[in-house]
Amino acid sequence: MAIEKQQTLFALDCGATNWRLYRSAYKWTGNRAQLISEPQASPITSFIDRKLPAVICLDPEGANLESFGEIAQERLEDEQSRERVREYFKPCIGSHLEENPLPHQKRYTHTQSILYTRLLLSTILDQIRQEKWRAEAFDDRLWFTFAYPIHWRYDHGGIIFAEYQQLIQECFGEDFRQIRFVAEPEGAILSLQHRGLLEKQGGVTLIVDVGGSTTDIIAGEVNPANGHLNFLGRYGEPFGGGLYDAELAKYIADEMKIPASALADDPSALVSLRISGQRLKESLSRQMLSPGRNKAIHQRNLTLVMRDGTVFRRIIALDEARFQEATSHLDIDFRDLINRALEVIAISQSEIKQVVLVGGGAQLFTIMRFLRERFGVERVILADNPDEVVVQGIGLEYQASFDTIEPTIIFPAQTSENIAKEGPASLSPSWFLQLGDDRFPLHQGITKMGRGESNDIQVDDIKASRLHTEISMSNDKLEIFDKGSTNGTFINGQRLKAHEPNVLEVGNIISIGKLKFEVIRQEE
Repeated sequence: MAIEKQQTLFALDCGATNWRLYRSAYKWTGNRAQLISEPQASPITSFIDRKLPAVICLDPEGANLESFGEIAQERLEDEQSRERVREYFKPCIGSHLEENPLPHQKRYTHTQSILYTRLLLSTILDQIRQEKWRAEAFDDRLWFTFAYPIHWRYDHGGIIFAEYQQLIQECFGEDFRQIRFVAEPEGAILSLQHRGLLEKQGGVTLIVDVGGSTTDIIAGEVNPANGHLNFLGRYGEPFGGGLYDAELAKYIADEMKIPASALADDPSALVSLRISGQRLKESLSRQMLSPGRNKAIHQRNLTLVMRDGTVFRRIIALDEARFQEATSHLDIDFRDLINRALEVIAISQSEIKQVVLVGGGAQLFTIMRFLRERFGVERVILADNPDEVVVQGIGLEYQASFDTIEPTIIFPAQTSENIAKEGPASLSPSWFLQLGDDRFPLHQGITKMGRGESNDIQVDDIKASRLHTEISMSNDKLEIFDKGSTNGTFINGQRLKAHEPNVLEVGNIISIGKLKFEVIRQEE
């Protein structure tokens, strides 16, 4: 007789502008789980209205988090600490692999973006343990699911997805293996299916997932017999609601008459302007999408103190005309995106019977207006709480396959074969650090070096800090970061600036205290 037990599942959607956390419960029998409580928002400290602003503030050394979420956002008002605030880093993950990355994909390096994601996720997991798990260690009563942009899995040979998996596994520790990964569009399908929003009368359903930094489009035909979506194709681009925030930041700067030279000297001030633009955009969109909307002009009294002490203060107004003047070129880009999607997926407009909008960016009134004009008002549906569709879906019952979604989670037995399949990709090392007769392999992702026992390479020298330095490998490129160590990291005798990336090449000598590691490469 199969043993029954209850299991908790936490679902995390780590978005570009906000992170979301949901919790559901299952009755687990054998290797099957039956849903016994609907996925519900499970916010922790620093969440606002079921969402956590993906904003962090580094400590003065830049090695750890001083604050995150709403508290970090508030630091933008302090010109002294504003330069330590980081936000909107997700779009930069994997940008080094793109031939022509867009400006919002180049704000940080890929390695910095991975680092910031790790810092925030590690902090959130610790809070989940303290606030939701009675401060106990995570064990086999608990599963986690993570959403990820679908192109991470299929573009560039899946390198970005493999590194994301490795990052998450490192945050949990090697002993915890109850982790699943679900593509964002698949989470949307599961949620819409659960809500009964997928049209069963034949024809193609188009799911348009507009996030903060990417838009993913999935086309499928609903099977009338079981309500499942038969997958027809997908398309995605680095286009999202965050681009509108950036344009509104420029509009606000012009209205406040902030000289371009002042922003050049204080680039972190643009972060504050972006967030102000986002709030104005969301207020205007709620008004424009509300039946019987009033014609009030949205205003915010903004004050920005620059690093040099200069104060800019003004009431900023935003109405439909001003919004479209600032962002009309983005509306054109979105229309072109839809055209390219239909061409790539190879479906005609006449075949589409239903368009379902999900994602935080889906609530932008100009996007909804265009889709209704294009496909017809009655065919376009804006899901309730569209920004929570994905996180709800990845906390629902699933079997991770577009064309065979089943009403159960199939929890794999923890065999070595399954661990290899579900865990981070393991690539044969070709880069090493040589220390005397010892050779240390460098793998995809982050290799930590320092005196502490938890490091990948333990440095036995009195001048080594507990976490002294990190080496990042991505796309066969090595970068080294000194982690603010007391005695410094040296490359070929030159001391590195703390927390700044430095490319490593064959033959470089890394000095930590009296120890010297040579960078070598073994050709396959």
